[in-house]
Amino acid sequence: MPLKLDKTDIAILKSLMEDGRRSFRKIASQVGVSTPTVESRVRRMIKSGIIRKITPILDIDKVERGVAALIMLKVPLSKVASVAASLAPLEEVRSIFVATGEANMIVRVVTHSIDRLQDFLDSTIAPLEGVSMVSSQVITRTLKDEQGVALFEEMSVSLVCDYCGGEVSGKPFTLNVGEGKRFFCCKTCLSSYKEEYRSRIVALSAKAQKGEDHMYLT
Repeated sequence: MPLKLDKTDIAILKSLMEDGRRSFRKIASQVGVSTPTVESRVRRMIKSGIIRKITPILDIDKVERGVAALIMLKVPLSKVASVAASLAPLEEVRSIFVATGEANMIVRVVTHSIDRLQDFLDSTIAPLEGVSMVSSQVITRTLKDEQGVALFEEMSVSLVCDYCGGEVSGKPFTLNVGEGKRFFCCKTCLSSYKEEYRSRIVALSAKAQKGEDHMYLT
């Protein structure tokens, strides 16, 4: 069963997308929740796979001699996977999209010069068997370049069991740990997790309870 993201998850993701350098404390202040809550939510989203990595995004317009281009390819359906696999490891290739229409694969590349871009087209794209290039377009200015996922409440992501790592296909078994939750595919994994991490679960729960008591006291 997919995990639904609530408004707190969405707010945390938006804050990270604006600036991946922000600390959990700063995000917590922005969102209006505790720092442990932010840390727990981020870890859960990393484990579920919705956050693959947090990486710097460079402004291509600020990089000297940087040339970005979109290459439109017509690829036989039987070769889409193999062509993508051959292009993906290349440093110049920054994005690969499968699309509808005549040009059913769009490749975004970044090179250091127009000459290098032409070399890439001649030596890498042209030899691809059964693949024809519909067009190539140099990007002259980047006006907006955001992550390809639009964030909205009630988004869903597939869950992965916190013990065995398998996909949670049905309703997940859950366990509250501190200020966060763990998700499991079956009772066996839930019991095994509780047994293996018993002391840590107790410690985190005590820490969370202490934090709540402190909030009420202040």
